[in-house]
Amino acid sequence: MKKIKISELTKRINGILIGEDFEVEGINAIPLAEERDLIFVDSLKRVDEAQKSKAKAVLCPEGFAKYFPQKTVIEVKNVRVAFAKLTEIFKREIEPKWGISSYAFIEEEVKIEEPCAIYPLVYIQKGAKIEKNVVIYPGVFIGAFSEIGENTIIYPNVVIYPYTKIGKNCIIHAGVVIGADGFGFAQEEMEEGYKNIKIYHFGGVEIEDDVEIGANTTIDKAVFGKTIIGRGTKIDNLVQVGHNVRVGKENILVSHTAIGGSAVLEDYVMLGGQVGVAPYSKIRKGAKVAGKSGVTGEIPPGEEVAGIPAIKADIWKKAVIIFAKLPEIYKELKKFIKPQS
Repeated sequence: MKKIKISELTKRINGILIGEDFEVEGINAIPLAEERDLIFVDSLKRVDEAQKSKAKAVLCPEGFAKYFPQKTVIEVKNVRVAFAKLTEIFKREIEPKWGISSYAFIEEEVKIEEPCAIYPLVYIQKGAKIEKNVVIYPGVFIGAFSEIGENTIIYPNVVIYPYTKIGKNCIIHAGVVIGADGFGFAQEEMEEGYKNIKIYHFGGVEIEDDVEIGANTTIDKAVFGKTIIGRGTKIDNLVQVGHNVRVGKENILVSHTAIGGSAVLEDYVMLGGQVGVAPYSKIRKGAKVAGKSGVTGEIPPGEEVAGIPAIKADIWKKAVIIFAKLPEIYKELKKFIKPQS
């Protein structure tokens, strides 16, 4: 169990300490917290609950200390960002078993920098390159001539097809498939209809540094060139990224999102859950797409959109209100429609 003084935590998150300095043992939700835990409050709605909490320490926005005269307070500009940094400090991790298991199968011409942790039942094909401090858990397949950057963690049963490049400090969760063929077929006319002819893919996938990919997500390789996931992008579970897609840096892609082939997402784009992006669409820098929306064409920089097809979010909200009132509107309208003789 980690014990860290509040004054030290305050320095690490650029906060302001108000009250007694003592050691805390962790962070916790308000109703679950014990005396030596640190809780966080991000709005006035949670103040009353936090005041009654057993926790002696509170992380809160600037100006909130007055609500907690009996507690030690860390005030910060952005509670969510500060909380995220605290979770890294207190994170619980099981130390990997360093070394290369004798039950891993490693083909010829594989370059492995130590220290590393390669568990049983890992299969690494020829020409692959594994940099130092990489952790590869059981059941992982790494295809020929792929590259895995240092400090990257690959959880069980991940499949990485040949010619995939993964950067430094990445986290690849269980069941991810990177580099499978994209969905591409040509239809040849036949007497009885048509036949689907497979279009083979010759490209690869490049995952840049500091990317996290959620469980059971799939990222297809390019027909030619590369499918690219930019630095710092975070992808949720069960996301589909099609062939030749280019995702910029620091994107957020939430679960059940599907991105069609050759679509482009520029930097700082956010996609809510169950968003569909049509092939060849372009979502410009800083745009945000609400959950369950369908994107076709181009979304301008910084735009917030919603709906199918996605339009400006404020227009969509007005349209939804009108849609809910259509039966009532129609009922009134019928009064002015003369019945046909």
